Amino acid sequence: MRPVKHSIRKKNQFSIEKLMQALRSNTAHCVYVLLGCTFLLCCMFLLAITPQRYDLKVGDISHTTITASKDVVDEVSTARQREEAAKAVEPTYVFKEDVANKVMQELGTVLTQVSAVQQYGSKLLGQNNGSYTFTEADFNYVRTLLSHMSLADYQLRTLLTTPDAAMADMRENLSAAVENSLNTTIREGYVNETIQYVQQIVAYKTEIDLLQNIVTPILRKVVQPNMVIDQAATEKLRDEARSAVEPVMYKQGQNIVLARERVTANQLAMLSSLGLLDDDNVDVMMYIGGALLVILGMAVLVIGLLLFDRETLADPRRLIITSIILCVTLGLCILGRLVHTYLTPALLAPMMLACLISANSAVAGNLAVCVLVSALIAGGDSTYGAAMVNILFTSFISGLVAIYIIKRRPYRQQVLLGGIVTAFTNILIILTIGFMTNTSVADVFVKSLWCGGSALLSSVLCIALDPLLESIFHLATPTKLLELSNPNHPLLRKLLIEASGTYHHSIIVANLAEAAAEAVHGNPLLARAGAYFHDIGKLKRPLYFKENQMGENPHEHTNPYVSAAIVTAHTRDGLLMAQQYHLPLEIQKIIVEHHGDTPVAYFYHTAVKQANGQAVDIADFRYDGKRPTSKESAIIMLADTVEAAVRSMPDPTPDAIRAFIAKLVNGKLEDGQMSNAPLTLNDISLICDAFATVLNGVFHERIEYPTISPSAAAHVAALESAPTPIVSAVEEKQLKPIEPVAAAEPAEPERPAEAKEGGEQA
Repeated sequence: MRPVKHSIRKKNQFSIEKLMQALRSNTAHCVYVLLGCTFLLCCMFLLAITPQRYDLKVGDISHTTITASKDVVDEVSTARQREEAAKAVEPTYVFKEDVANKVMQELGTVLTQVSAVQQYGSKLLGQNNGSYTFTEADFNYVRTLLSHMSLADYQLRTLLTTPDAAMADMRENLSAAVENSLNTTIREGYVNETIQYVQQIVAYKTEIDLLQNIVTPILRKVVQPNMVIDQAATEKLRDEARSAVEPVMYKQGQNIVLARERVTANQLAMLSSLGLLDDDNVDVMMYIGGALLVILGMAVLVIGLLLFDRETLADPRRLIITSIILCVTLGLCILGRLVHTYLTPALLAPMMLACLISANSAVAGNLAVCVLVSALIAGGDSTYGAAMVNILFTSFISGLVAIYIIKRRPYRQQVLLGGIVTAFTNILIILTIGFMTNTSVADVFVKSLWCGGSALLSSVLCIALDPLLESIFHLATPTKLLELSNPNHPLLRKLLIEASGTYHHSIIVANLAEAAAEAVHGNPLLARAGAYFHDIGKLKRPLYFKENQMGENPHEHTNPYVSAAIVTAHTRDGLLMAQQYHLPLEIQKIIVEHHGDTPVAYFYHTAVKQANGQAVDIADFRYDGKRPTSKESAIIMLADTVEAAVRSMPDPTPDAIRAFIAKLVNGKLEDGQMSNAPLTLNDISLICDAFATVLNGVFHERIEYPTISPSAAAHVAALESAPTPIVSAVEEKQLKPIEPVAAAEPAEPERPAEAKEGGEQA
C-alpha cells in the first residue's frame, strides 16, 4: 500500500507543479493581460453608459426634460389599451340542451311551495272571516314550507293574502311565459333582460303587489341561461385582441417628461424601467449588454491578431501596450462625446499601434475600436442610429487609410499627414451618408467638420503620446531607431574612440544587415541600429579583440580557456551596457543572440593542441547566449560572421566572396544556429545575395595604375616644368612602354583557418 500511496502523492505533486508552471507561462501572462484589459474597458464602458438618475414621485414637477436612454414601452398605457380591446370582444356562447327541463322542474317545485303558503293563508283568513293578523309564528311556519327560496315578511304577507283565483292565474301565466322564453335563447349575462320580458307578459293578468313581491323573486330564482359563455374560446379571442394592440413605445431620445411638467404614473414607471430613478431599480439588461459589447470588441481584437499578427498575441509586453492604447482611446472618446457626439478620436488607437507595434496589429486594434466606439454613441440622442453608422464607417475606413499612410514611413510628420488625409476622408464619408439620409445640408456639414476635427485631434494626440510610451517601454520605434543610429549617441562615440576597429566593423555589419533585412522584408532600421550596438560589450576589454589591436596580441600569452571566457563575455557585457543606457529590448535581444551558442573555434583548437591528447569539452568554448529568434538577430549573426571572415580573404573576387559567404552561412545552418529564427531557405538565399552585393562594393577591384622608369619620370617632370606643355614626337618616343602593376596593399597577418571562416576576431 505504501508504494501505491507514494506513487499517487508523487503524481499529484507533479500535476500541481505542471499547473503552476502553466500559470506562470508566457501564454498565461498573455491571457492575464487580455482579461485585465477587458475588465478595465468594461468598467469604463459601463460608467460611460450609466444614465443620470432623478429623485421623482407621482405628481412631482420635473425641473428638466428627461429623454429615453433607449427604446422603452409605456407599460401602463399599453396595459390599459389592451384591456379595453379585450373587453370589446364579444363572448362566444354554447347551447345547453337540458337547461329548459331543469328550469321548468325548478319552477314547478317553487310554485308548489308558494301555493302551499298561499293555501295556508287562505285557510287562516277563512277561519277568521277574512280579518286575521298574521303573527311571527305564522311567518316562521310558512318559511319552513319554502325550501327552495326565501322571502321577506312583506313578501310572505302578500303571498298569504293572495286570493286563490289570482294565485291560479299567476301560476298559469308565469309557467307559460317562462316556457316560451326558454324556447328562445337566453344568453349568459342577459338573464335580467329575459326576466324583464317575462314580467311584462305576466303583468297583464297579475296584481302589481304579487308581481313585484312574488313573481320577480321566483323568476330570479329559477331562470337560467341556455346559452352559456365558452370561457376558453372567449379568452383566446381576448388574448388575440390584446396581442393586436401595439405597445405604446417611446423611442430612444424621445422626451418622456418635459421640463416644468407634472410627472404621471406611467411616466414614472418608464423612468423606473430605464433605471433613471434614484431608487433600487437598476437596468440590469443595459449593463449586461454593455459588458457583452466589450467582450465582443476584445474577441474581435484577438481574432484580428490571430489573422494578422500572431507575434503580438504571444507577447505580453506588446499586449500591455495595446491594452493601454485601447483604454486611452476609449477614455478620450468618452470625454469627447461630452463635447459633441462626433468628436470621438477613435483613430488614435490604429495610429499609435501602427507607430509603436506594427501595421498588422493596428488593423486588429482598429476593428476592436470600431465596435467599442460605435456602441458608445448609444446615448440620449434621437439620431442614435445614424450617429452609430457614421462613427462605425469613419472609424473603419479612415483607420485603414491612416494605417496605410503611417506604415510606409512611421515618423511624426507622416502621422500628421495621416491626420490631415483622414480628416478629409471623414468629412467625405459624413457628407456622403448625410446627403442620402438627411435633408438638412447645414446639419450634415457641421457633423462632418466635427468628425474631421476628431481625426486631426487623433494625429496630434498620437504625436504627443508616442514618445511617452516609447520611453516607458523602451520601444524600438522607427523614430527611436533613427535616434539610436545617430553617430553622436554616447555609446557609439565611446565605441569610436576606445574601440575604433570594432566601430568600423559595426558600420560594415550594419550595411550588410540593412540590405539583407530589406531583401527578406524585415525591419531595416532595427537591423542597422542593432548592428551598431551588437558589439558594445567589447568596450570592456577592447584590446582582446583583433580589430582593435595595433601591436602585440594578448591572447598569445593567455590560457585558451581564459581567452575564450573573455571573448564570449562581450555579449553579457553588452547586455549590461544596453540596459544601463536603456536601449530597446529588441536591440538587447540582438546583443545577446548575435552569436547564439556558437563555439570560438580558434581557442578550442588551441586548447586541443595544448591538451596532449586529453579530452577538451567544446561546451567550455561556446557563447552562453540564445540562438536568434528574430529575423534581425539572425541576419546580424550572419553579417557579423561574414564580415569578419571575408576581410581575411587574400583575393576577395566576387565569385570567391559569394562562395565563401555560402560556406559560412551553411556552417551556421549545420550548427543549428538558425533553428529558432523565422527564416526560410529562400530568405537565406536572398540574404546571401544581399551580403555579396554589399561586400563586392566594399572589396571592389582596384584600379591598376601605370609604372614608368626613373629616367622617364624625370624627363616627364622636366617637360611639365617647361614653359610650353607641348611634347614633340621625338621626345614622346623616348618614353618607355607602360607596364601595368597592381597597387601595393599592406599584408594582413595570417590567421588560423577557423578564425578566417567566421569565428570572433580575437
